[in-house]
Amino acid sequence: MPLLCGQMEVRKEMQHELESGELFYQTYGESIRKLSRYIPWLTGKSGDDVSHKYSGEYGESAIAFPVFDSTLMNFLKEARETNLIDRNYPYAYTGRSIRTKEAEERAIEDAWLRDVDFLRGVFSKYVLEGMTKSNIWAEAVERKIFLNVLCKLKEIAEYYHGPLGE
Repeated sequence: MPLLCGQMEVRKEMQHELESGELFYQTYGESIRKLSRYIPWLTGKSGDDVSHKYSGEYGESAIAFPVFDSTLMNFLKEARETNLIDRNYPYAYTGRSIRTKEAEERAIEDAWLRDVDFLRGVFSKYVLEGMTKSNIWAEAVERKIFLNVLCKLKEIAEYYHGPLGE
């Protein structure tokens, strides 16, 4: 039985999506698998759990600075070494009406294969900006930004390729 014109287009679109999913996995699968081992740790943490203020031996007269959990620092070091980091992350927000933290969280939740550059941009923003603004990393853990982006990337990778095998 011959295919109708509309059915042919649907099959082409499905094939293209499968090819795009496989390309996504080939490009980012190893990085996602590598960072996925931090998902259980990120699940149980909040911002207060990952840093504390150190004021030195002179007490309150000294300048306090944050000291971060060693697991968080290892995660960030590994994250910076992956191809998930995009130094042009501000462009990921271009064209999206994201003006609030809630809108950013909804966009992460609703993201799929076509939104991978956005997910990478959000991830990059919090990893890279935290290097100059110390509260950003604790905020990303508290708001579960790192966790939600990693879980979404892992979900997409597993949808197109099967379990990552950690």
